[in-house]
Amino acid sequence: MTNPFDIKNRFRARLRAADAQKNRVRAKLLQEGTRALAPIIEVLTMMAEVLEEDGIEHGRIICPAPEVDRDDFVGFTATLHSGTDQEHRITVKYGPVLGGRNFIAVTGLGAEYNERLVTATTNVTQSLGRSVGNDVHVEVDRGDDLAEILREMVEDFFAGHAEPPIHTGTAETRGRLALVQ
Repeated sequence: MTNPFDIKNRFRARLRAADAQKNRVRAKLLQEGTRALAPIIEVLTMMAEVLEEDGIEHGRIICPAPEVDRDDFVGFTATLHSGTDQEHRITVKYGPVLGGRNFIAVTGLGAEYNERLVTATTNVTQSLGRSVGNDVHVEVDRGDDLAEILREMVEDFFAGHAEPPIHTGTAETRGRLALVQ
């Protein structure tokens, strides 16, 4: 029989080699994912800076750095906090799907923005996004399109809370509303 110490040492060496290989792969994945998500992170960071510079009167955006999760997707969850204590979460992930192609998946945009993202194309030959459950998947090279839709959604989220309600109707109707209130 082989020496027990040799068995243990060989097994430890193989485990260390496997961990090192996995860490190299995850580091490369994080680098690729961060590069793919850069337009989205940049937009959220700039908008968070505006809120910070304006004294966080309208709210704040918390956007953590991308990380590799246990399913080997690179992503983050941005949290929007309005000045009226409303909260909205947007999850963005980068990673492979069946077929080996990399996609960016986003959850939390809402139906109107999902539809815009799915149908928005910058190039006729580019494939459209697709809805998968609550997620919208777009090809990696559409990160700029996603960043633009996300920017619109975030602006609407914060600006919608700052604007007074709009009353429609005639001046007579508005006058009666003022009397009733």
